[in-house]
Amino acid sequence: MSKYLKAEEQQLENTALELQSHALKAGAEAVEVCGTFLHKTKITLEKQDFHLASTDDNYVFGIRTLVEGKQGFSSCNTVDPKELKEIAARSVQIAAVSPQNPFISIEAGPNLSSDTKLNLFDKELFQVSLQTQKEWARLLKDAATRDKRFRLNEGSIDIVAGATLVSNSKGTLMRATENAAYWSLMGMGVDGNQITSFDYFQEMARNPIQVQEKLLLSTRDFCSQLLEGLKTGPTKSYKGLVAFSPRAVAQILLSGLAYHFNGRNVVEGSTRWSAGDLGQCVLHPAISVQDLPWLSDRTGAALFDREGIPTRNTTLLNKGVLSEFLLDSYATKALGQAHSNGHAAGGPSSLPGVGAFCLCMEGGIEPRSALMVRAAAQQKEYLLIHRFSGNVDPVTGDFSGVAKAADWCIDGKPAYVGKETLISGNIFEALKDGLFGLSKERVVINASEECPTLIADGISVTGSQR
Repeated sequence: MSKYLKAEEQQLENTALELQSHALKAGAEAVEVCGTFLHKTKITLEKQDFHLASTDDNYVFGIRTLVEGKQGFSSCNTVDPKELKEIAARSVQIAAVSPQNPFISIEAGPNLSSDTKLNLFDKELFQVSLQTQKEWARLLKDAATRDKRFRLNEGSIDIVAGATLVSNSKGTLMRATENAAYWSLMGMGVDGNQITSFDYFQEMARNPIQVQEKLLLSTRDFCSQLLEGLKTGPTKSYKGLVAFSPRAVAQILLSGLAYHFNGRNVVEGSTRWSAGDLGQCVLHPAISVQDLPWLSDRTGAALFDREGIPTRNTTLLNKGVLSEFLLDSYATKALGQAHSNGHAAGGPSSLPGVGAFCLCMEGGIEPRSALMVRAAAQQKEYLLIHRFSGNVDPVTGDFSGVAKAADWCIDGKPAYVGKETLISGNIFEALKDGLFGLSKERVVINASEECPTLIADGISVTGSQR
């Protein structure tokens, strides 16, 4: 138990025990409680200046109950004893009228491994003053508006500290504390009649010593790339090679794959792959994907999942071979697996689902510059997508939409940002027979996924030159 949030952690534990007791007395056969405490101090920026400072503290609890193989759930944001009794009773009442499902369960989870060294709480950051936070906000504003062509729409500096607890009537009790400083910006570039589209970024740090350097570097990189969009030119229509920036890889390709890694979707039969495909080569041998919840510099870092199961690094694709699915207790039972791999997702306000913590795609063997030049040897001009606004059908893998801030590349180098360019293709074709190459370098996107630059063939581009 952390000495810095000791009272809040104790409140979480006491309330969880109280909810469990009320639910068992009301007729529940098994009970699970997820609780969180969150303290957040926020300074916002709007229209180039400071706008508001606010502080927020709150508790949230969710109680899941089982009655004769039927599930009930209710949630609250109170620690009042009378209301807790009503919330617990409501969950049991909902379970009584819900349909039976043989795969729903509440299980006792294993303890955290003794070699777990993930530390998500920094005592120095916890003691940072509001004045220091204001200075960080001023740095953010000054760095963003240093070039007068950048128009700040909104931004914020948040310092968040919290505690999470998952306990159940089978003996599970998992607790964790974490804190972090987050900063974000949204804005656009304006130079005379030239205007870029809006863009957004977020970054984080868990140590106050890191904040200033990371804040300045990430803000300058964001603004610099955004302002490059002021130099525009025409694009051609073709079907062939297209380069995806790390951000586009995460937004289009990796997000589409995530649907098919989801064990609950596999159970429903809506995914491209089934349990019978485990151990089979399903994508290009250059494609490897992992979920890495123990990276402390990522927003998804976690010691345990929504059901209190310890997390672990999970290889989903290894050189194109399907290795595992993301599983919670429901998907584990439905697919006949022995153990959950700790991917129950969500918070106390809803029932557990399935999700990844931090998906990462492995890079290739050649530098990005060499990859771009090699692509130019096959196709002199091609599109490099940075952002995407459109639709990705997770079931079929088809995607289509607008390539925003997309560079038109000539001889392997960006020449200008293309106007009004549309793209369409298929994720699975791009990551199998259509894969041209991956860069060795990878980039972390918004303190979450990590991906390389990827070039794929067979992508349709509708340019501004009709």
